Amino acid sequence: MLHSIDLFSDLTSGEIEEMLVGSRRMHSSSNQVLYTPDDRCDSLSLVLEGKLRISKFLPSGQEQIMNRLEKGQMFGEALVFVGRRYASYVVSEKDSEILNIPKKVLLYAFKNQRFLLTYLRSISEKILNLSSIIEILSLSTVKKKIASYLLELSLEKNSQTLKLPCTKKTLASQIGSTREVVSRNFSELERDGIISMPDRNTVEIRNLKRLENLLFD
Repeated sequence: MLHSIDLFSDLTSGEIEEMLVGSRRMHSSSNQVLYTPDDRCDSLSLVLEGKLRISKFLPSGQEQIMNRLEKGQMFGEALVFVGRRYASYVVSEKDSEILNIPKKVLLYAFKNQRFLLTYLRSISEKILNLSSIIEILSLSTVKKKIASYLLELSLEKNSQTLKLPCTKKTLASQIGSTREVVSRNFSELERDGIISMPDRNTVEIRNLKRLENLLFD
């Protein structure tokens, strides 16, 4: 399993076995809370099976889903080295299995320079992604936020035909909106001929200039 994940692809079978010996597996059931903002992060966590969601709970009790993690995805890469508490709740979306790799095991694995460089690259990519989200959040309207999101994705993929990497519900959580408002704005962009959507996961940018101009309206 670990060989198929980029972070561990440069490790030998023996090195992976050594890492597994010092790590611990956690099994969880659907809707089980794994970590809360009261818990201190002491491990890098990897989803082996199932699906998790990262959530905040508003004073009203309403859950705001920040992200979803599926098989092969990780969390806690940076927190594990600063000893801070989790910023959000980590909840099982369905029955799941998680591998927790403690800080001391990671530090030993960093003797492998290829593993260290891959680890740093993974953290750097997340930081860049968060920077893009912060930039999007600074925009004044949902339509501008969606335009910025699509333009960033187009630059990243070097294409005007885009497979959305997340659902509209997840995107809405990331940009501080609701799924209904996000869906309505996508429909308006399609109606105005700026984009087309052959299916719900694909966006074709039909008028790049008009999409860019939305940022300056």
